[in-house]
Amino acid sequence: MELRIDFPRLPESKTLDDMKAELDAVLADDGWLLASGREGERGFVELELEDERMNPKYGIMAVKAYLQRAGFDPYTTMELAGVKTKIFE
Repeated sequence: MELRIDFPRLPESKTLDDMKAELDAVLADDGWLLASGREGERGFVELELEDERMNPKYGIMAVKAYLQRAGFDPYTTMELAGVKTKIFE
């Protein structure tokens, strides 16, 4: 199951590599990075969430909690199965 994160800007003192490493730690063996990129301040990260061994909602909740705690912009969105939601909704 693919999860896409679109952010208007990274939190201060974070790089895209920091974000990818932290997401990797959050997901452990329950997901992995597919793609990432930036254009100016805006950027995205696409993840594959493991859904065969466990319910993917736990991975989704872990990613959402990470984004909130890490101080991402409130307009950062997560897109799953074509549905976008802001990280604080």
